Amino acid sequence: MRSIDRQSPEPYYLQLVRLVEADIDAGKYAVGDRLPAETELCRNFDLARSTVRETLRSLQEKGRIKMVPRRGAFVVDPLQTGWSLQVADGFFEAEVDHHRRNVETQVVKAGLSPLPAAAADALDLHAGDLGYRLQRLRYLDGQIALLSINYLVPEVGPILDGSDVLTGKASLNRTLREGGFSVFGARRSVEAQVATSELAGYLQVPIGAPLLLVTSVSWGRDEKPFDYYTSWVRSDVVKVTIEARAASE
Repeated sequence: MRSIDRQSPEPYYLQLVRLVEADIDAGKYAVGDRLPAETELCRNFDLARSTVRETLRSLQEKGRIKMVPRRGAFVVDPLQTGWSLQVADGFFEAEVDHHRRNVETQVVKAGLSPLPAAAADALDLHAGDLGYRLQRLRYLDGQIALLSINYLVPEVGPILDGSDVLTGKASLNRTLREGGFSVFGARRSVEAQVATSELAGYLQVPIGAPLLLVTSVSWGRDEKPFDYYTSWVRSDVVKVTIEARAASE
């Protein structure tokens, strides 16, 4: 593997991201292969562990690897990963980053509005309090994939207003993280639902068509929730995956 350019203004972790991606694309690491351990990457590139961890986090965000606790980082097929509910990343970030599939976002509504009871409760606020509502339609390869509504604490307003999130050209999670709202933990659920007339109109499916309803609340390191969303997913377009593992003894 090549070396890190110490004179380049590009952050070291991004340089290592490019080097690892180049090796994956060249076939040095195939789907299912485990990447070198953190300690080995630190030694090979003379980098701090925090830099290597940021590299691996970025590669996972981009859909190139999957981090498995106590086992390491494994190369994945970005076209087959689907939407993993265990991952804190935003929907379709890997596809957008790699341009492997045509992803489009249409913002239906954005701005401060009174919070419904479920959202207010999830965000530890009161029903009727103001929150930031972001409603979007997501398209995959020209097909409508899902309708999502994010309810966020009002403090994110200055971060999102004027950002490319509202033009459908930027990741919500990444923009929030850059503004100081990083996901430290999340609780998500998925259930079956049929399309109402309103949902059928948005998602272009027959009334009564089967959908998946994904509900999530995310919080930061301070354990304060800042994002509650509901997404109605066309399962004929999007594969939703849930990873399960044995509980630690």
